[in-house]
Amino acid sequence: MFKKIGFWLENSRIFTLPMSIFSWLVVFTFGLTNNGNILYGVLALIGICCCQLATNLFDDYLDYQKLIKLGTLEHQTKSKCAYITNGEATLDDVLKVVILYCVFACIIGAFLLWKTGYPVAIFALLGSIFVLTYAKWSSAGIGEIAVGSAFGPILFGGVYWVMTQTYSMEVFLVGTIVVMFTIGLLYTNSLLDFDGDKVSHKKTLCSRFKDKDKAVSGLGIIYGCAYGLLIYAVVSKHFAPIFLIVFFTVPFVVELMVSLLLFNENKAYIPKKKLWHFPFEGFEKIKQKDESIASFRFRMYQARNLMIYASILICIAKILSVYF
Repeated sequence: MFKKIGFWLENSRIFTLPMSIFSWLVVFTFGLTNNGNILYGVLALIGICCCQLATNLFDDYLDYQKLIKLGTLEHQTKSKCAYITNGEATLDDVLKVVILYCVFACIIGAFLLWKTGYPVAIFALLGSIFVLTYAKWSSAGIGEIAVGSAFGPILFGGVYWVMTQTYSMEVFLVGTIVVMFTIGLLYTNSLLDFDGDKVSHKKTLCSRFKDKDKAVSGLGIIYGCAYGLLIYAVVSKHFAPIFLIVFFTVPFVVELMVSLLLFNENKAYIPKKKLWHFPFEGFEKIKQKDESIASFRFRMYQARNLMIYASILICIAKILSVYF
């Protein structure tokens, strides 16, 4: 039983959950400083995680169907839908687990709606629209924007509402800033799949670049927007100057972009792991199993951890600005 649960969590890309957990932690911190309800905030996190895992699996479901239809499955990287291609699970199995995740999320949403009022339904509806229409956004090459909207201002607004029954410009700004780091993670995933996505004619933001090295510059634009919006928030006095400590993450952005350029040259190349790369959970096990997957995962961990570092610094800045 536990082995089966672990199997589905792994294939739902549980390692990406920090994308939601740390986004939630930021707005949870903002909610706490406004005397927010802790229990409702935690329940919201569980629902959000279920939605993200469902989205990850559903993306595989759609990708595999498209690869079969195009007859290009054999050209894909080993990491793409591997658990389906090697017979460990069927498409029907994937769909059933997606539905199960959604049922859990709906139950939590219904409870929070009952306890905190109709605005929860508005945030949930908006989030559901982006998630359910993700395939359409993805086919247009802007899937990252759909996910970013759902896990950015909408997620932040929903969590903050269930905790405080209020909303503010400050919450909108911090949600938009944090989601830029989330979109950076999604964009990194697309960069790593650049060749495979080209073969399968899958559209992404980075596929709009004809050259994958030039596509790396798009990542710099995404993170640049986050830092630019942060400066605006401070100058407009929505945030205290202490929030500028987030700029300590800039060297990690540069390192990630260099790492991606090296990946473009040699997909099997794995950079030397440094102290500041922590956490890289389970990486050595992945490396022993398949170095090509490990090389892919290394960059995903870098992008994910960059998002974690930025979120933690924002939480620290909020606490310092309120209590000191």
